[in-house]
Amino acid sequence: MPVWARRRHRTVVAQRVMGGIAEAMNAGDLHGIRAMLHPRARLVIDSGRLPAAPAPHGDARAAAEALGALMRPGTTAAVRSVNGFPGLVLRREGRVVAVVVAEVRARRLSRIWVVCNPDKLQDWNR
Repeated sequence: MPVWARRRHRTVVAQRVMGGIAEAMNAGDLHGIRAMLHPRARLVIDSGRLPAAPAPHGDARAAAEALGALMRPGTTAAVRSVNGFPGLVLRREGRVVAVVVAEVRARRLSRIWVVCNPDKLQDWNR
């Protein structure tokens, strides 16, 4: 398979996985979120000047709980392109409150980065 075809396949798979996690997050389904995570999922949250969020290490349960906690009332998650890759954009009251990107391994999210840092989200909210 040519390199471009492999990249396209990985992008399609990542879009499906991100769509699944967005659906679970919007439904507030912690079991659904956890099902989309690799068993040793690692999560990093960049909260910037906000109080530091818990940083689960290598634990899908803790990562699922942290992702679920981002979904306060009025928050929606949608699949969007983030730096050219499938990611999630979380909005509340019309403003972007978080951007999520992840590495997909075995059709599950394995390494997840969440940016909640208001300074880094300024361009998303223009």
